[in-house]
Amino acid sequence: RCLTSLFLVQILGFHSAVYAHPDSVQIQPRIIGGHVSSIKEEKYLVQVTTSEELCGGSLVKPRWVITAAHCVYNKNKNDFKIYGGASNQAGPYAVIRTVDYIAIRPDFNRKTLNMDVAALRLNSDMIGANIETIPLAAQSVPARALVKVSGWGFLTADATKTAERVHSVLVPMWSRASCVSAFRGIHRITRSMVCAARLYKKDSCDGDSGGPLVYRVQLAGIVSFGYGCASALPGIYTSVPEIRDWFQRVVEQHS
Repeated sequence: RCLTSLFLVQILGFHSAVYAHPDSVQIQPRIIGGHVSSIKEEKYLVQVTTSEELCGGSLVKPRWVITAAHCVYNKNKNDFKIYGGASNQAGPYAVIRTVDYIAIRPDFNRKTLNMDVAALRLNSDMIGANIETIPLAAQSVPARALVKVSGWGFLTADATKTAERVHSVLVPMWSRASCVSAFRGIHRITRSMVCAARLYKKDSCDGDSGGPLVYRVQLAGIVSFGYGCASALPGIYTSVPEIRDWFQRVVEQHS
């Protein structure tokens, strides 16, 4: 996930789920307090990779992946490889696709990470034994409901290496009021942002950026950023109900 400023990093340890650094926001990824999972349990989960970076993503259509905008911002589509159907990072049984089109929501703000979402069109359908699409949630997740976050990100807050195998964690959603209150004076929580975490114990982290937050077998959020991992503040996710119509329009116009 992402970091906002050196001052805040020193106090809270702001993080994001990738290895990119758009301006003052650093992006990193990881699952903390979770357990080793299997791609058979998250068949929609894909790895969005370049030679230097790792993000997660979700297969929404056989040829379309949704991820965080900060994972692909200012990058060439030819630099990406998308891996699906494998529990290990770039595992030997992975189905690999390239990207032939990238759409970033036009009101994405790389400093605040408002509307942190991107659509990736693959060069061909991603199909395999352990590959399935996931529907986009139309309604927000109720507060305190448990949601599942999955990825290959860091497993501890001080880790320097991402996980070899996919991990997942269950975390509770926060109410909007609690989310806004937690970040008051630190970061403006926009309508595209939602909070989830079990403070100090369970969270997403560096390397998990762009990955899925799932509720009742629907994609409800996209890993975006945080201040530290499993810290005093919850992780921030892009709300899928807020960006669902935009993503569907992109798919309709560019399929």
